[in-house]
Formats: sequence, C-alpha cells, structure tokens
Amino acid sequence: MTNVERLQEAGLVQIHHPLTDDEIQSVNALSSAEIDALISVRAKLGDVFFQRKVQDGDSHRMGTVML
Repeated sequence: MTNVERLQEAGLVQIHHPLTDDEIQSVNALSSAEIDALISVRAKLGDVFFQRKVQDGDSHRMGTVML
C-alpha cells in the first residue's frame, strides 16, 4: 500500500479530490513513521477538526489543514 493509499484509508486524503502528481510524489517520499504520525494526529483531532473549512476554502488538501 502506498502512502497516499494509507492516508486515503485514514480519511486524510479524499478520493474525490485527487492530489496532483507533485503532491503524490511528496506524500510517497515520506517515511512510514511520518505517515503513522499524520494518521495518529488525524485520529486524535477527529472528524470535526478535519471537516472544517480553512481560510482559503481548500479543506480537501491535507497539507492545508496540517499547516
């Protein structure tokens, strides 16, 4: 399973908002420990946090929410 697939399964990357090729490459370059940390943060913060809109309205992008 790729890093992108793991993040999709965890609800951090939505399938109906596909990532760009550059984003896919960046995510897949992360270590397993980094992906585990993102998934852990997602689980601890919960659905409400990640469903909220951010200032630019681009809440489907994991990086936008995480920054």
